[in-house]
Formats: sequence, C-alpha cells, structure tokens
Amino acid sequence: MKEPHEYSLQDLLKIIYRSEHMTDAIAEHQAIDAYNQVVGDLISKLTGKMVMRNGVLHVHLSSAALRQEMTMRRESLLEKINAQIDGFAVKDIVFY
Repeated sequence: MKEPHEYSLQDLLKIIYRSEHMTDAIAEHQAIDAYNQVVGDLISKLTGKMVMRNGVLHVHLSSAALRQEMTMRRESLLEKINAQIDGFAVKDIVFY
C-alpha cells in the first residue's frame, strides 16, 4: 500500500510535465510514435516530416499514390493511433 506521499515515477513525470507546460510536446511525440507503429516500417520510411498542430497530425508523404491510399484509410488510422496514445486524442490526420 502506498504511503500518502509516495508516487510512482510515471506520476511524478506527469506532474513535472504539466508544471513545465511540456504536455503538448509529449503529445506530439506520442502521436508520431503511434503513427509509425500503426503504419509499419515500410510506410514509415516513405514518410517525411510530421507535425502536430491543434490536435491534427500533418504528415508529408513521398508518393502521390501512397498519399491517396493513406487518405482513404484515415479513419482507421485515427482509431488505431488514438488506441495507442495515453490520455490524448488525435482529431484528424492530413496527408501532404
């Protein structure tokens, strides 16, 4: 049983991140990691710059055909990415 002032390392990091206003940067990192895990190694290699703005993941792809395919699968990707992210939701994905 935990004492009243005992915290796990995960809880302490969350407190520090909130107090230092680092939650947006961590959410962006989690979203990008989740995207790479969901799409796999091959598509990750064909993916360029990724940026998170206002809950929207902006993804640059090297191929027009791949961009079209990923756009068609956007809803499925969103569900899988959000399932992997702890306490944060990606609202949309935009492919360029």
